[in-house]
Amino acid sequence: MEVAKIEYPTALDKIEDLTDDNIDIFVTLDDGYTYTLVVSTLKNVGTLMNEKRYSEPGCVQQLIIVEELSEELIKIAVEAYAEDEDGMFLKVSNLATGFEMKELDAALERRRLMHNGGEVE
Repeated sequence: MEVAKIEYPTALDKIEDLTDDNIDIFVTLDDGYTYTLVVSTLKNVGTLMNEKRYSEPGCVQQLIIVEELSEELIKIAVEAYAEDEDGMFLKVSNLATGFEMKELDAALERRRLMHNGGEVE
């Protein structure tokens, strides 16, 4: 997949420390779908870890990590994710918070059956 557009709800020039923060971005791919993602710096991950001493649920698996919050680095990272496996990471990251627990349990049960040689409905 190719990146058609990246939008920044928070302008980068409004961020105090571009090496220690995270931002939401909207990424529109060539299929026309817009994904909401979080871009963080590695230093910011460390800052958050120091506050709680662990990563909060739902945080790390959705992050794209860059050295500094700059349009150039964000574009390079997002394009790499969009090209890898036809945008699989962007899609999974976007869906990570969109499922009901019942749907996740059913998908995990199908996967368990598949791996244990059972029949999948």
